Amino acid sequence: MNDTALERQRRAMAAFDAVVELDGAAREQRLRELCGDDAALLGDVRAMLAADAREGQPFRGDAAAWGDALARDASDAAAHDPMLGRSIGAWKVVGVIGRGGMGAVYAVERGDGAYAQQAALKLIRASADSQAARERFLRERQILAGLQHPNIATLLDGGFSAEGEPYFVMERIDGVPIDRWCDERRLGLRERIVLFLQVLDAVRYAHRNLVVHRDLKPSNLLVDAEGRVKLLDFGIAKQLEGGDVTATHDRALTFEYASPEQLHDAPITTATDLWQLGVILHRLLSGAHPFGLTRDTPVASQLQQLEREPEPLTRAAAQASPELAAQRGGMSPAALAHALRGNLAAIVQACLRRDPEQRYASADALANDLKAWLDDRPIAAVPLSRGERAQLWLRRNRLLAASIGAVAIALIAGTGIALWQANEAREQARIAQRESESARASLQFLTDTLAAASPEQAMSKDVSVRQLLDQARLQLDRKSLPPAVKQPVQRMLGRLYTSLGEPKIAAPLLEQGLRGVAPSGREEALALAGDLDEYSSALGLLERGKESLAAAQRAAALRNRFAPGDPVQQLHIHDQLGFAQYRNGNEKQAEQEWLQVLALARTLKNPPRDVVINSSQTLSSMLSFNGDYKRALEIVDQGIAFADRSGVPADSPLRINLLRSRAEALLKLGDAQGAEPVIRRAIALQEKTTSASGNHMAVLQNALGMALNDLGRYREALAAIAAGEAMGNNATADTIERAISLSNRASVYESAGDYPMAVRLGQQALAKLDTAGIAADSQQHRMMERNYVRSLGLSGQRQAALARMQALRERARKLDGEDSAEYALTTWQLVVMSRHMHDPARGLPLLAEARLRWAKLVPEAHPVFLHALRAEAAFARDSGDFAHAETAEREAIRRLEAGGALPVDMACARAELAAILSDRGDKAAARALLEQALPVLRETLLPQETSRADAEALAQQLGLH
Repeated sequence: MNDTALERQRRAMAAFDAVVELDGAAREQRLRELCGDDAALLGDVRAMLAADAREGQPFRGDAAAWGDALARDASDAAAHDPMLGRSIGAWKVVGVIGRGGMGAVYAVERGDGAYAQQAALKLIRASADSQAARERFLRERQILAGLQHPNIATLLDGGFSAEGEPYFVMERIDGVPIDRWCDERRLGLRERIVLFLQVLDAVRYAHRNLVVHRDLKPSNLLVDAEGRVKLLDFGIAKQLEGGDVTATHDRALTFEYASPEQLHDAPITTATDLWQLGVILHRLLSGAHPFGLTRDTPVASQLQQLEREPEPLTRAAAQASPELAAQRGGMSPAALAHALRGNLAAIVQACLRRDPEQRYASADALANDLKAWLDDRPIAAVPLSRGERAQLWLRRNRLLAASIGAVAIALIAGTGIALWQANEAREQARIAQRESESARASLQFLTDTLAAASPEQAMSKDVSVRQLLDQARLQLDRKSLPPAVKQPVQRMLGRLYTSLGEPKIAAPLLEQGLRGVAPSGREEALALAGDLDEYSSALGLLERGKESLAAAQRAAALRNRFAPGDPVQQLHIHDQLGFAQYRNGNEKQAEQEWLQVLALARTLKNPPRDVVINSSQTLSSMLSFNGDYKRALEIVDQGIAFADRSGVPADSPLRINLLRSRAEALLKLGDAQGAEPVIRRAIALQEKTTSASGNHMAVLQNALGMALNDLGRYREALAAIAAGEAMGNNATADTIERAISLSNRASVYESAGDYPMAVRLGQQALAKLDTAGIAADSQQHRMMERNYVRSLGLSGQRQAALARMQALRERARKLDGEDSAEYALTTWQLVVMSRHMHDPARGLPLLAEARLRWAKLVPEAHPVFLHALRAEAAFARDSGDFAHAETAEREAIRRLEAGGALPVDMACARAELAAILSDRGDKAAARALLEQALPVLRETLLPQETSRADAEALAQQLGLH
């Protein structure tokens, strides 16, 4: 590029920076001032503005769109950017993502050879490197360094280049703004709120870390293909420490989303972000800006309109175009306005109050109200008097009024497994009335709480346990009650939250409820032992194994002291000690404890159903995880048979985990078709009896995702896993469960052929385990490392992956033994790697050993043996023995057909046979097989997936298109 062209490009960039945030007449006037009569310059700037406005925005990963905007010199400019090929720290610049007013963003990859990674590097432009710009840049980098959240773009690296230029590297996000993402998918109101809750998770995390963003808008909230929101651009964020929130300098803002305090130089607090969240939410729901602003509104008019009161949400919806309303779940403008009436309108209005003190107190409060709306619960933004609440409830729920006492007693009795037991609790109500004054006071507290919770619920015939618990916990925190009244309620709520999969909420409630409590007799002692069991379980789920075991031992001591020799209490002791030992890493001891439960239960006429079922399920899950698949299925089937014999209803939530464990065992045994309906039954039961969201549902959705992955339904698998992550509560999710979810997503991407994404997710999963302090030699860590190394090899780093997989196999041999599932799995992965490397000398001995090891673990019908035949054919072909290769491949196809194989597996095998026949000179037969295989491969797999890539290459050789 010559000097004249370079100078023109610099002028175009400067003009773009000056007008990009302007709209309408203001933009046009400023363009004329800057460009004058230079038509070429004006054309360049307009092209850049058009590129900035189109769907693939430059700072979202679409570097080509940005480059094309620079007219006839654009491609030349990108090709000759002086940064291309340059190394900055450990990173090599490989492309231009975009340029903004202060800096540039480049596509980079690791250049030090430590490992493969792609990212985005942000660098201050030389022309913008003023002291103020540098301070803002460094402040953004420092803020990002302190924020580690799944919904915030992650800082990976940072420093100064050899020339003293500050830079930072962050994860690269390929996504679109949240409003466009919702509209393109025509999401309904509930789906939009669920997605927006991810935004609130990110914002409230930032606020808890004393960071206010100040520039929240859709273009800074990107949603990726999996439906995950990422918050970007902390360039004008402020830290709320040091007193600088009251300063009136450095007031960078976007007018469309600016709060009144930003416009009037008032102190900036977290309420500023709440205002901007309200504007975004208004736009997501109604499709319109609350102050009527558009891209064409002149700046002067924007300022005037921002001084008015916001347009009510329902009015904006009523005035929406039919096309815009239809993007919200296919509604008409009138239907949309009707759907937004009431609590949603009140929530948005609470965000957009001019006085910051009158807005929501926090992003948590806003999130709580949105969750309340999703669950048909009352919201804090619309307080009602006790009389109003009672009138509403009586008018809407006459039939339920008579049963409210039974529900309260059901809760006090600790029936957190389900409200379907409420009828049984009626009898307990009469007993409770004869209890002490403290118990009566606890009952009165819960009755009042339930009545207060009811008015805004659409309770129909079902009552949500979670709705009632959240209301009770809120009221308990607000009321000043004596310990004798408060502690029993805390223990009861803790037990129920444990049953709903919320250990982070349950553990402190139980700890407070148990503090200093000493039993005076047998009945109190056994009740406290039960509470200690729940406390032990919550601690175990939070990876606090030693504390979990200590609580279980305290419960055992109480039972042995106050009920010596009672076989039922011994069942409780062994069951809880089994769980605590497992969570403390003592798996052999855990197995022995659970086996004692099952053995002792067989000697009793009516053993406690929940204890026997729990031991069966947890033992089965542990055996399945450790590779003892056949025995895992036997144990869980025994548990299901016990439930049937004991009269456990078909819709009892006691069956949920049994079903999940059975599905997991079937999946490990290669029966994905059998596993799918079982896990779907568990999900339906969870929705019906407990909750349609929460961490238990997240685990179930994850299991469904892996079944769908094994069935070759990759898009559905990703959707299920993403749904689980959205349903789970990031604040209470088990770190290991989050890592498992990431690793599972990686496996699905790998199956579909997106190997770079699989590698990135695998890295994130391992990082989660490292953050949680999970040892490298633990079963979980080695399993996820094995998955990651497999993806690494498929991504092209075969030698490095081979060395790591060999090391993992050796560790499995030492830690687990050669008969273990982990040793068999790592051996099989080495077979697959040798096959991809066309190395039969290494692969054939490994294949022989893999067949031997797997024969001890799974039945002959397991898919691994079919894939072993395909590997045998591949090694024979690499060795030049085409006759043997054809024989083995045809046998694999015969077995696949006989077993009702997946279409994608059949297509892969046919494409492999086509390659063998082509080598043998039978081109016509090869073409016929490819014509059968290619449509399935193209429908199911990405072009770079190895089987499809090989088939496409062969098709080209044979003249097929």
